[in-house]
Amino acid sequence: MEVSVPDPDYIFTGTDPLKINVHLQNNNSSNVTGRVIVSLTTDDYRPLKTDSLDMEMGANKSFHQEFIYQHPTPGFYRYTVLFKRNEEVVSEKKFNVGYEPEKINSPIDAKADFKEFWDKSLKELKKVKPNYKLTLVPEASKLDYDMYLVEMRSFGNELIRGYYSKPKKEGKHPVIVEYMGYGSTPYFPNQTWDGFAYFVLSIRGQALNQPTNKYGTWINYGLDNKDNYYYRGAFLDVIRALDFVTSRPEIDPERIAVRGGSQGGALSFVAAALDKRVKVAAPNVPFLSDYPDYFNIAPWPKSDFDTYMKNHPEAKWEDIYGLLTYFDIKNLTQWIECPLIMGIGVQDNVCPPHINFAAYNQVKSKKTWMAFPELGHSVGKEFYDASVRLFRDILFSPQ
Repeated sequence: MEVSVPDPDYIFTGTDPLKINVHLQNNNSSNVTGRVIVSLTTDDYRPLKTDSLDMEMGANKSFHQEFIYQHPTPGFYRYTVLFKRNEEVVSEKKFNVGYEPEKINSPIDAKADFKEFWDKSLKELKKVKPNYKLTLVPEASKLDYDMYLVEMRSFGNELIRGYYSKPKKEGKHPVIVEYMGYGSTPYFPNQTWDGFAYFVLSIRGQALNQPTNKYGTWINYGLDNKDNYYYRGAFLDVIRALDFVTSRPEIDPERIAVRGGSQGGALSFVAAALDKRVKVAAPNVPFLSDYPDYFNIAPWPKSDFDTYMKNHPEAKWEDIYGLLTYFDIKNLTQWIECPLIMGIGVQDNVCPPHINFAAYNQVKSKKTWMAFPELGHSVGKEFYDASVRLFRDILFSPQ
């Protein structure tokens, strides 16, 4: 059984219906009887339509059928295609498609004091002296960059770290600040000259900071109070990374790009929203968005929140969701003014495309997206190439 989607990125637009093609080939020397079942649900598993077709194929014959769903609403959908013989599933295909994702309706739900909260938080960060400390990493400094372990103080006087690739070439350089995925292992940034300086940040409690982590599973830390919630400090760490690169004499503070995937995608949105020093951004498969819908679509991180609720019977979902509005990137992205490109994996069930677009759709600046139809929680090389082209267009163009 082969199933094809007559749209190259599996995302339908305009007046096109959702459409798939099912092709069966009988390679036996005898007839085959069976049933094709095509089920369609929303991305949060609400059933929409099931087509069931009994069929018989002669020896070495094939079967082809088109299945159409008219007038979908903007969003993402799950297909399940089965071929059954004698009620036994012989072949099964599952995949997602999208329809008009830029029209997904996930309205801003920020509280009245949302901007005041972040203005106050940024002011508090400024009161913390960063005390930058750079330590050369000789084994990673043999090519076109000197690699440094950076240590600095952030919000709450938290010690955070990162790796900085300082170009050995003279001059004022543009910089790419990269934010890491949730629980990622530390890694060095680029070491072969390509025109950019690089800084890869480890936010509090993660990556280079994990040996002294005091935040447990991070996303559940401090859910009793927005002032103490983990991502308040973590989002401010993102800004402290920008403070660091602009403190460097070899960095041009007017030419800063940010990028990252998953949690790093969310943090790229955060950096561009909270700090106008960011001139271009390239988030991919972004996390931390549209929580109520997110928790209906994907098993995690809701499972971590379910554990928290069991351990804190006094907690109420209404209060949890209210707190999360302060850290929902769809509420922050309305402030972005720089150009950006976003990448998604259409089959992503970790940070589903729905939540990616919930944030993206609130961005009012120049923007574009790329979808990878067969990928899950990742994007292809084409996205990285396109994002670097955008960085060069923005950061190397005449000022």
